[in-house]
Amino acid sequence: MPSTANWWTAKIDWSTPAGQLLRRFLDALPTDRPIHLTLYGSAPLQLTVDPQLMSADVDLFCVGDEDLASLVAAAKVDKTQGGFYVEPGFELSFRTSPRWRTRAATIQRGNVTLTIPHPLDILIGKVHRLDAKDLKAFERVIQLSGHPTPAEFQRELQEAVDLFRPAFDEDSPNRYPENTRRLWREIFHAEIDVQRDIIQPAIGRRNEGYGKPPPDYKRSLDS
Repeated sequence: MPSTANWWTAKIDWSTPAGQLLRRFLDALPTDRPIHLTLYGSAPLQLTVDPQLMSADVDLFCVGDEDLASLVAAAKVDKTQGGFYVEPGFELSFRTSPRWRTRAATIQRGNVTLTIPHPLDILIGKVHRLDAKDLKAFERVIQLSGHPTPAEFQRELQEAVDLFRPAFDEDSPNRYPENTRRLWREIFHAEIDVQRDIIQPAIGRRNEGYGKPPPDYKRSLDS
């Protein structure tokens, strides 16, 4: 099956609001040690796909023991400064495909390694919330690139099937199943059966990998 990720050039537009703020932050970082940062949220789309896609902040997480919040405050790019700001986050906040690192872009600026996830993985992460601006991000990425197609995104959600597991916190239910159905209606103008079209095929492939016989989907649907 052809890769769904080879349409992205990962060329960064540093003149965008996210690019200017990010460069200001990177230039203020200490130079006495390697620092590894990863972008997530909407900023990667503004930087590499559509400069017109707005975001309230630039979301970052740090790999390692760095105190990212302190670095952001020291650079005077945190939310207390007003306006556009850098939001220090955590890797656990970036819920997306387990394959995201294999297609992310990495750039080096001095001692800083900056990882930028593929737009496909940014979009997968947006399904959890799927606000109006998240739907707009889907629309613009598809308009400008032709990707992801419904078939491509269905396959990617199968590969990220664990996103559909019940939530740990009963007060915060997993919204991926409901929002996936909404996404298909509003963006792809079609219906999708999450259990039949995403979860069952994914579990079937997983079981085959374990050496188990595939489930009899026809029998389960007929019963």
